[in-house]
Amino acid sequence: MKTAQYQRQLTRIFTEHGFEVPEIESAYLLSEVMNVRSVELPLHAEEPLPEEQLRKAEGFLKRRLAHEPFQYIFGWTPFRFLELKVGPGVLVPRPETEYLVELVMKRLPRGANVCELGAGSGAISLALASERSDLSVEGSELSGEAFVWTETNRKALALPNVRFHRGNLFEPFRGRRFDAVVANLPYVAESERELLPPNVRNYEPAEALFSPEEGFSLIERALREAPDHLRPERSFLFFEIGEMQGSRALDAARETGFFKHLGIEPDQYGVRRFLFAER
Repeated sequence: MKTAQYQRQLTRIFTEHGFEVPEIESAYLLSEVMNVRSVELPLHAEEPLPEEQLRKAEGFLKRRLAHEPFQYIFGWTPFRFLELKVGPGVLVPRPETEYLVELVMKRLPRGANVCELGAGSGAISLALASERSDLSVEGSELSGEAFVWTETNRKALALPNVRFHRGNLFEPFRGRRFDAVVANLPYVAESERELLPPNVRNYEPAEALFSPEEGFSLIERALREAPDHLRPERSFLFFEIGEMQGSRALDAARETGFFKHLGIEPDQYGVRRFLFAER
């Protein structure tokens, strides 16, 4: 079967199963199987699809029709300039979080020591360490399943200025202070579970998505504990938050009495997504 013919067949199947953008689904799947970019598929339209690639595509298709995330199916995801291994048990890094990394890099002074809470795949810490070799980055991760992926990516990239610890929030950093704390903690309310697409709610780890108190419990705890782990002379805090949590996050940060400057920054889509605080 020629590549273009099979791509049309995939598009028809995705359409029949109610996927919103079947053309993108088929192109994304086929480009991974063929190890080419989606925009390059027309260049291979008349080429026959080898039997081995066809079998691989059929396996991918079966999993995708069950709404498994493509990132789990393929076993990797792009994040800024990195390719990170991901799979069951770890949150798939989002484009918004790439923008958080950009904000952090722009504001941090040279040679800063950075602490990340809830590292997951290690995306934030590894991106910071790879793009800013002057930084020293450490991250914590509570989940044993997620920590496997954290360490897998750390070892694969072999960056000298980053390391990870197994533990909850600041627990691995008792008695230590940093120039900055960065986090993308769970911020979705349990009441919003059914509003999430099936590839998220049925596959990604609930402990990385949901938090009590309308999604704000872990963020509030981290904000309360942060002053004990930030340098009193000058330091920074960057948290990704839910789009409706801005006022509550500002109030919680203000109540610590530690920070001199507070603000909410938009993500690349204009959504109020990031809490920024400076001592």
